[in-house]
Amino acid sequence: MKRQLLALVTVVVAWFASVNLAHAETYEFKADVDYTVLKAPIKAAEAKGPYLLEYFWLGCPHCRAMNPMVKQFESANPKVSVVRRPGLGNDRWVFDAHVYYALQAMGKSSLVYDLMDYYHQLASEEQRLPDLADVKAYMTKQGIDAQKFEKAMDDDATLDKLSVAYRDQQALGLKGVPVFIVNGKYQLRFDGFAGVKDPAARFTALVEYLLKQK
Repeated sequence: MKRQLLALVTVVVAWFASVNLAHAETYEFKADVDYTVLKAPIKAAEAKGPYLLEYFWLGCPHCRAMNPMVKQFESANPKVSVVRRPGLGNDRWVFDAHVYYALQAMGKSSLVYDLMDYYHQLASEEQRLPDLADVKAYMTKQGIDAQKFEKAMDDDATLDKLSVAYRDQQALGLKGVPVFIVNGKYQLRFDGFAGVKDPAARFTALVEYLLKQK
């Protein structure tokens, strides 16, 4: 997984550096090559129609590198819900999962991209990730009540969402992020992204292909 993601990140960076030179490509997608059909579907009750589910971590550089692709897809496909669930692993990941669900509870999910940039900035400039004081200061700058935010991090709704995320993560056998799942049935694989001229177009084409599958 890590080797595939590193290769994909390299491709993504190269693509954004030469986006004006990209040419249209045609794709043929195959099960067990471009995607995996899940034995047990992963439901997303919050999605009212077709959806793309992403497991991620706020401090993940691979997830951050994928953000432009996800944003581009989301903008071009307003009828498809993009649902995010934080990966749960060590204590750091659990803390950041609380942060994400509190952000969601405050109705500020759209700030996730900016928040990931903030995590990246601290990691690059200070070689650390934000603690609770940093997070509360960030929220205050965004016009969010820091005390209400901290309370939301540990309320019952957040704990329920964490429980669902963990249950489905265990069912998936998830060992790393990002992971993308279409309509709860098809998990994207990154093997076929190496060497493509336009990885964002391939990403969109693969998701749209899987959305059409019955």
